[in-house]
Amino acid sequence: GRSEGSALLDALGPPGRRVVRGLADGTPRAREARALLSAVPAPPPRPTYVAALGTLVLRRDGWDGEVVDHADLRRPRVRALLAFLLQHRQTTRAVIAAGLWPEMEERAAANNLAVTINRLSRLLDPWRAGGEPPYQLRLDGSSVRLVSDEHLRVDVDDFDAHRAAATRAEQEAGPSAALDHHRAAVAIYRGDLCADVADAEWLTLPREHYRTRFVHSAVRAAQLLLAQDDVEEAAAVGHRALDADPWSEDAY
Repeated sequence: GRSEGSALLDALGPPGRRVVRGLADGTPRAREARALLSAVPAPPPRPTYVAALGTLVLRRDGWDGEVVDHADLRRPRVRALLAFLLQHRQTTRAVIAAGLWPEMEERAAANNLAVTINRLSRLLDPWRAGGEPPYQLRLDGSSVRLVSDEHLRVDVDDFDAHRAAATRAEQEAGPSAALDHHRAAVAIYRGDLCADVADAEWLTLPREHYRTRFVHSAVRAAQLLLAQDDVEEAAAVGHRALDADPWSEDAY
């Protein structure tokens, strides 16, 4: 029951959690142990990778790991909620409900959201023990937060990181370093952001944002490849830019 218990349980990791779970099962300290377990989310034993640039895909153990094939992921509202949280990592239940169910009465939208949050939490953290809080999807009153860290990586974050590194390289390290990062960004982009999620007002601008930046990276990569006399790859990358934006004069 002491205040430092949460920090200690977090630091001890899985071995400490196993001990506390044992204490929660019919011992004199059961009440305190259950309270501690309910206050400290357990990190998942396997990392999850979310690929959102294109159709939504979840993989365990990295970008090339096992594809998650679960009935909940095939539900349109679960995919929409995940897409929304990728754009708003910390938000409120009211904002989500207004975005996903704009035409629905407030109480009905809140009920739908509660069910959908439960399904998404189960999808992201299937190892969670009963009575313990989710790790990736943190719920605190009306607040909802998607935790993206070493346990949950997202391709849009990797895309943004490569784009930022390419910009720095253009200014500091030279074109060859920039080319590597532009190529990496182009490889990550498989298509429109959350392409299999229905069109929505909150998704229109983010889709255009990533499409525009992909075209920029593809065109710049093609220019740098041409400077190295790699005409074949430059043409291939240029065609990918035109597939995303047929009106791009630079790609032509």
